[in-house]
Amino acid sequence: MVELLQMWALVEVLGLLCLPLTITVFHNLPDRGWAFSKAISIALLAFCIWLLLMSVQLLPFSQLFIAVVLLILCACSIFGFVRVRHTLVALVRTHIFYIIVCEAIFLGMVFLLGWIRSYGPNIQNFEMFMDEGFLAAIMRSPHFPPNDMWLSGYSINYYYYAHFTIAMLAKLLGQSPSIAFNTGICIFFGLTAVNLFGVTSNIVSWARYQLRSTATSEKRLWPAFLRRRKTPDNGQNQEIYSDQPDAVLPSLNGAIPFGLLTILMGEVLGNLASTQQWWKAHDDLPPEYWFNTTRIIDKTINEFPAFSFLLSCFHAHVLALAFTIVAIALAFNLFLEYSGDGKGRGLRVFGSGWRLPFNLGVTALILGGLFTMNGWDFPTYLTLTIICISLQQWIAYQSRFRIDLVLDVFTVVVALTALSFFMYAPFYLSFVSPSLGIGIVSATDRSAIKDEVLIYGLFVFIYVSLLMVNLLRPRLIAMAVTGKQSLALDSSQSDQVNLPTEGQENLQRNHTSSILTTASGSLRMAPIQQLEGGTVPRNVMPVPLMGMLSSADQSGEEDTPSHNVVAAPDINRKKQLQDIQPPTRKRFTLPDWLDLRVISVVVILGVALLSFAIVKNGLTFAVAFTIAALGLALTLYHLHDRPRAFTMLLGALAFGLVAMTEIIFLKDVFAGNYPRMNTVFKFYFQAWALLSITCGAALYFMYEVFKSAVRLNGWERWVARGVQVIWTAAVLVLFLAGLVYPIVGSYQRTNHYAQRTNSLDGLNYLQSYDPGDYAAIRWLNSHVQGSPVIVEAFNLQGGDYSDYGRISAFTGLPTLMGWAGHEYQWRVNWLNDANNAADFYRRGADITAIYTNTNPEAVLSLLKRYDAHYLYVGSIEKTTYPQANLNRFSGFMQTVYSANDVTIYRVPGS
Repeated sequence: MVELLQMWALVEVLGLLCLPLTITVFHNLPDRGWAFSKAISIALLAFCIWLLLMSVQLLPFSQLFIAVVLLILCACSIFGFVRVRHTLVALVRTHIFYIIVCEAIFLGMVFLLGWIRSYGPNIQNFEMFMDEGFLAAIMRSPHFPPNDMWLSGYSINYYYYAHFTIAMLAKLLGQSPSIAFNTGICIFFGLTAVNLFGVTSNIVSWARYQLRSTATSEKRLWPAFLRRRKTPDNGQNQEIYSDQPDAVLPSLNGAIPFGLLTILMGEVLGNLASTQQWWKAHDDLPPEYWFNTTRIIDKTINEFPAFSFLLSCFHAHVLALAFTIVAIALAFNLFLEYSGDGKGRGLRVFGSGWRLPFNLGVTALILGGLFTMNGWDFPTYLTLTIICISLQQWIAYQSRFRIDLVLDVFTVVVALTALSFFMYAPFYLSFVSPSLGIGIVSATDRSAIKDEVLIYGLFVFIYVSLLMVNLLRPRLIAMAVTGKQSLALDSSQSDQVNLPTEGQENLQRNHTSSILTTASGSLRMAPIQQLEGGTVPRNVMPVPLMGMLSSADQSGEEDTPSHNVVAAPDINRKKQLQDIQPPTRKRFTLPDWLDLRVISVVVILGVALLSFAIVKNGLTFAVAFTIAALGLALTLYHLHDRPRAFTMLLGALAFGLVAMTEIIFLKDVFAGNYPRMNTVFKFYFQAWALLSITCGAALYFMYEVFKSAVRLNGWERWVARGVQVIWTAAVLVLFLAGLVYPIVGSYQRTNHYAQRTNSLDGLNYLQSYDPGDYAAIRWLNSHVQGSPVIVEAFNLQGGDYSDYGRISAFTGLPTLMGWAGHEYQWRVNWLNDANNAADFYRRGADITAIYTNTNPEAVLSLLKRYDAHYLYVGSIEKTTYPQANLNRFSGFMQTVYSANDVTIYRVPGS
C-alpha cells in the first residue's frame, strides 16, 4: 500500500503545479477547475512526454527524461503562479471547505478501491493479461511508438494512451508494471470521483447563485401557459447579479451534497438488474452474480462504472472515463462564456488575450486525447462541445440568426476539431482503425424496454421528473445591465466575492461601452430579468439596449427591436415610453394556452408514435427518442438559464445515445454473431456517466421546486407536499436498491473479504499458482533491459483468455504471437495488406516448429527471422509440446536461467 500512497502524493503534487493553468482555462466555473487540476496535470505531462517521444524517436523513455520534462513544466508553473496569485488566494479563501472536500474525496476513493483490491490484487482471468501486457510493454519500450507485446516487430495497434499515462507515473516512481496495474486503477477511480463531484458542484453552484440573484416571476408550480401571465414584484430586494462568470466566485458549499450524490450514482450504485437478481436468489446467489449483472440485453455488454472498477478492468473505456468528465467540464466552461458587449463571439468563446490559446489548447488536448484513449468517446464529447459552443454563440448574437453567427461557429468548430487531430497526429500515423463501418440494427436485436428500465431505472425517473418540472416552468429569456449598485456584492453581503484578477480594471474597461445612464443619472451595473411575455416591474420602464451593440451591429439590426432591456425609475412613464421606446410592428402572438412547449410536445410525440409504427420492435427507440428530443427542446427553451439548460442537454445526449444504438451499430469483428455488443457496451457506459451528472444536478433543481411549494396556500400546498413525499420516497427506494450491488458484489468479488494481502502487487499470486514462472518473470524483469524478443508457447486455437502469453504480458517483452484472437480484433483492417496477413498467419506454425523441429539450423533460422533473443521453456511449453525434446536447446543455445523447472535460453548472436 505504500506504492499507492506514493502514486497519490505524486498526483496531488502534479495537480497543485497545474493550478495556474486550470484557473486560466476554467475561468467561468465557480471552483476555477480545482476539481479537475489533477486530471489536467496528468494529461498535460503525458502529452508533453509522449509527443516528444513520438516526434523524436531517438529520445529515451526513461525516468530521467520524464523528470526533466516535469522540471520544465514546474518552471513554467512558477510564472503562472505569479500571474494568478491574487485569484488563487481569493479562491482558497472563498472555497476552503469545498477544496478540503475535494481532496478528501480523492484520497478516500483512491484508498477505498486500494483496500478492496488488497483482498485480491491478482492480475488473472478476464482480459487482465492484455492490460498488464500493454502497461509492461509501454514501460519497457525504450523508444516510441511502444512495442506490441503479442506481435513482435510491430507497435501496439490499440488505444493505449490512457495506459501510457499510468506507465509514465509508474516509471517516474520506479514502480513495477504489476504494481502500477493496481495503483493505476485506484488513481483513476479517485480521479473519476473528484471529477464527477466537480462538474455537478459547479453546475449547482452557478444555478444557486443565479437563483439567489434573479427575481423570480412565478411562484406557483402551475404552468404559465394554463393561466394568464402576472406582473412580477418590483424586485427591490433583488440581489446583485453578474452574468460574467469570471467576475465572481459563487459559493460552492451548498452544492457539495449534490456532488456527493453524483459520485454515489456514478461510481457506487449498481443497476436495478443486480437488485432484481439478488432479490430472486439472495439465499443462494450464484458465484458469478457480481459479473452477470452486466449481461442484461441479449448479445451485448452492459457495464457500469461500479462493476468496472470492482473488476479493476484496466480497459480503455474505464481509464478514459475520468477524462471524459473533464471534457464535460470544459464544455460547460465554454457554455458559460460571457456573451455581452459582443464578447464571446467566434474564437473568443475560448477567452481573449493570452487566455485564448491556453483554453483552446487544453480543450483540444483533452478531446483529442479521448480518441487515443478510447476511440468511442471522441465523437460523443466532441459533439457535446460543438453543441455548447453553438448555443453560446447563439446567445452571443442575441438569439438572432446571422451569417456572421454561422461563420463564427464554423471557424471555432473547424479550429478545435483540426487542432485535436493535429496534436495527436503521430498516433494516427502508426494506427490502423479496426472499425468496419456502420450497420443497421435488425428488429430481433433491438432492446426490450424492460431491460432498459433494469439498467437506467433510477436515471429515467429523476430525469423525466426534471423534464416535467421544466415543461411547466416559465423560462428566463434574457439578462441585462442596469441599476444603482456595483457589479458584485462584497463578501459581507453575499457568499460570492469579486475576483482580484487582471481584474477590476479590465472588468470596468470591458463594460464601459455598454453602461447606460439611468433617469437618476447614475452609471451602474445590475441585473434585470426580462420575463416571459415581455412584462416588467411596475416601477421600471423598458429601454432598448442599443448601447450594447457596436455600430456595425446597430446598422445591421436597425429594423429589429432588441430583446434586451434595462430598468430605469418610473418617472413620467407614459412620456418616456412614447419618447424613448421605438415603435414596434404588431405581430401575431400565440394565445396564453398555446405555448411553444405545447407545440414541441405535440410534435415530438407525433414523431415518436410514427417511428414506433415504422420501426419494428422499436418501443425502446421511441421512448428514448422522446425523452432525448424533449430534453433538447427544453434545453433550447431554457437556454438563458445555462446551468439548467446544460443539465438537460447532458440527459438528452445520454438518451440520444441509447436511441441511436437501437437503429445503427458500429461494425467490428463481432458483427456476425454479436452485432451490437461493443456499440451498446461503450455508448451505454458513456450514458451512465452523463446521466450521473445530469441526475446529480437534477436533484438540486427538484429540491428547489419542492422548496418553493411552501409559498403555496390551501389545497395547492397539500397537493405539492403529497407529491414531494411520494417522489422523495421513490428516489430513496431506488437509491437503496442500487446499493445492493456494491455491498453484495464487493463481498463476492473479494471472496467474502476472507484474506487481505496488504499488497497491491498483482504478480504475487504466481508464487503459489506457478512458482517456476513467478521466479523466471522476476528474473527477466530485473536482468533483461530494453525490448528483446522472447519466444514462448502458442496455442494454435488462439490461446485467448488463458495463461498463454503470460511471460510477455508480465515482462513486456514482445513475443512472436500471444492472444491471436485479440490481435485479430485490433488488426482486422491492418490484415487487409497481403504482406501483413502472410506474416501474421504463419507465426503460429513457426512457433510450433521452433519448439518441435529437431534440426538446430532450422530452429536458429526461424529465431533469426523474428530477431528473437530468448527462448522460454516452462510448464505451459512442456504441456503444449509434450512430444518434443525441450532439453535439446542447450546443445546450440546458451542457458541463462534455470530454476524450478523453467529454463531460459539465449539465442546465439543476439
